Amino acid sequence: DTFCSMDPDSGYQCSPGMVCMKMDFLSSYVIGFNGFEDIATSIFTVYQAASQEGWVFIMYRAIDSLPAWRAAFYFSTMIFFLAWLVKNVFIAVITETFNEIRVQFQQMWGARGHIQKTAASQILSGNDTGWRLVTIDDNKHGGLAPETCHAILRSPYFRMLVMSVILANGIVTATMTFKHDGRPRDVFYERYYYIELVFTCLLDLETLFKIYCLGWRGYYKHSIHKFELLLAAGTTLHIVPMFYPSGLTYFQVLRVVRLIKASPMLEGFVYKIFGPGKKLGSLIIFTMCLLIISSSISMQLFCFLCDFTKFESFPEAFMSMFQILTQEAWVEVMDETMIRTSKTLTPLVAVYFILYHLFVTLIVLSLFVAVILDNLELDEDIKKLKQLKFREQ
Repeated sequence: DTFCSMDPDSGYQCSPGMVCMKMDFLSSYVIGFNGFEDIATSIFTVYQAASQEGWVFIMYRAIDSLPAWRAAFYFSTMIFFLAWLVKNVFIAVITETFNEIRVQFQQMWGARGHIQKTAASQILSGNDTGWRLVTIDDNKHGGLAPETCHAILRSPYFRMLVMSVILANGIVTATMTFKHDGRPRDVFYERYYYIELVFTCLLDLETLFKIYCLGWRGYYKHSIHKFELLLAAGTTLHIVPMFYPSGLTYFQVLRVVRLIKASPMLEGFVYKIFGPGKKLGSLIIFTMCLLIISSSISMQLFCFLCDFTKFESFPEAFMSMFQILTQEAWVEVMDETMIRTSKTLTPLVAVYFILYHLFVTLIVLSLFVAVILDNLELDEDIKKLKQLKFREQ
């Protein structure tokens, strides 16, 4: 019922009344597909262990069959080199490839070979919002408000007041509790509704005040203002009594995201990662297309297997392939599929899942890291302007 060792000085020794014997008459469908008896099985086992999915159970089997120090040293070394070192090498290589492609485009098109003439109408802003190129015309406002209102809008005290209101709203909302004692849900909402009404009115006034100061065009051209306007519209609709106990409460919860602006360093960091959304958006679309294609192929290959529902329909196939992408119990999906296929097709099934797992984990997921690292790099124009500014000093 467990692995044991023939050597009395190492491994797991059978208890009295039990005998350690070879189970050659059992097939891999019973004892499992892992092992080191041949090169193909060894590669399969090493890759499964290197993926950090169930590798400890393989190590325990080796400890029961071999000297404990040998098995522990082998698997610990393998995890270090294959799971940690090689994976980071993939990320480094892909990041370096991104840099080489950028340099090639710069040399080919000369897009960043020199500071553009438009930079003459831009200034390098290094205030609490971080380093960015700001067009001089952007400092002009198109609203109807007098200069006093603009001074209030630019004041740090106004920003601190808004952040305090949002923080207070989050703290009050966090105190909401529910008890499953048979009372209707509306009972727990009653005392919070009027508090939420006050917070919503205050933040709606903030939005209207900004539009009054900046004008509609000046207000709407900023991404953060679009987000604030969406929250204002969603939370205003949420306080309508018939919509209050509904999914519109997500707009209320998302107000907390605005607290990121309370820390200029954190705001700049988040802007660098998620601000240029074209790269991450394109990569997400590519990943979804890959999942759709691989799910369709897998469904066509394995939908005929008896008593096996993981690829019976497209939604189930999509979830199975997404499970492999997340590396959560992906070996279970592979093993269950291999058990239900014939002996001649079992190696091909293993190769199919290993190649898919290798591609999505070492290449696709590394692309996400590479794109984020690429976003964190400072813009070349800002680098050159910083250098010129440093030389002038």
